[in-house]
Amino acid sequence: MFAGIDFSAWNEVLSAWLTFRIAGADFDPMHSAILIAALAAAIVCAIRLWSIGQREDRQRRLEGLRGSPLHRRALAPAMPWYRRLGVMIATKQLVNSAEQQKLLSELSAAGLKGHHHLSTLIAAKLIAAVGFVVLFWLFLQWTGYFSGSNWVRLAVLAAGFIAGWRFPEAVISRIAARRRARLELGFPDALDLLVICAEAGLALDQAIEEVGTHLRRSNPEIAQEFMITAAEMQILPDRSQALDNLARRSGLVSLRSLVAALSQSIRFGTSVADSLRIIASEMRAERTVRFEEKAARLPVLLTIPLMGFILPSLIIIIGAPLVFRIIDTLGSVMGGKF
Repeated sequence: MFAGIDFSAWNEVLSAWLTFRIAGADFDPMHSAILIAALAAAIVCAIRLWSIGQREDRQRRLEGLRGSPLHRRALAPAMPWYRRLGVMIATKQLVNSAEQQKLLSELSAAGLKGHHHLSTLIAAKLIAAVGFVVLFWLFLQWTGYFSGSNWVRLAVLAAGFIAGWRFPEAVISRIAARRRARLELGFPDALDLLVICAEAGLALDQAIEEVGTHLRRSNPEIAQEFMITAAEMQILPDRSQALDNLARRSGLVSLRSLVAALSQSIRFGTSVADSLRIIASEMRAERTVRFEEKAARLPVLLTIPLMGFILPSLIIIIGAPLVFRIIDTLGSVMGGKF
């Protein structure tokens, strides 16, 4: 796994640094226990990953020698170490099935399809958790905070582990939110093209595929979702299931309304073009109402900068001459003593 890498220079630097740090450090029993536990966990994970890689390499070579029909798998590149780590965590049920399904949904919403992304995300969560713990521990050692209370330090390290474990998931959620915004932006154009294709006489799956092809450059996100839906409609026995998958992956209310109307049209045999035309008019009215609501909120939003920046300037401009006049008047009355 590490063939072709020269570790001699790194080994010398790391050995010198560890010798310097350990010789000049005064670890108490709590810190020693934490260091020993961390080193033991790192060694166990490294040995486990190495054994998984060795077993996969032997299996790949055996399949190649036997002429197995899975020769493509034998010729495929080896799985990266971080993905092996994620697979190991998933198979050991350190992340339960419900959590894995939730992570799969978030990855799908972010545009990352496939279980291999799940193993990568799980490995990233563990690596980030360990990294945050190390950073928090180095920060505590450098600043000397809570040096008199080991339990408080343990609580800080536990908080770092939880923050690191949740950090990759927060990043994926942020990516999914941005992708959802781009889907919302491109949905009106997709709906108009879908109406045109349906009125031209194309079937529903062909119309969806045509829309995905035309929007590939202008909006790749919604084009990808439509292409996946078109492929699922050709494979799945029930086309409504493919539409439901589209609504579940996107998470958009407008797409859910479209899917509900198309499912009813498929179930009852009504005209798809008429249904799409009605949906397009309703969506257009909803967008108009939404824009009107945003325009109506503008006066309220402008009140804060108006009160914070414009009104003080007006008060100074209007009130300053009056204040100076009062000062001059009082000064003349009191004989210049004011």
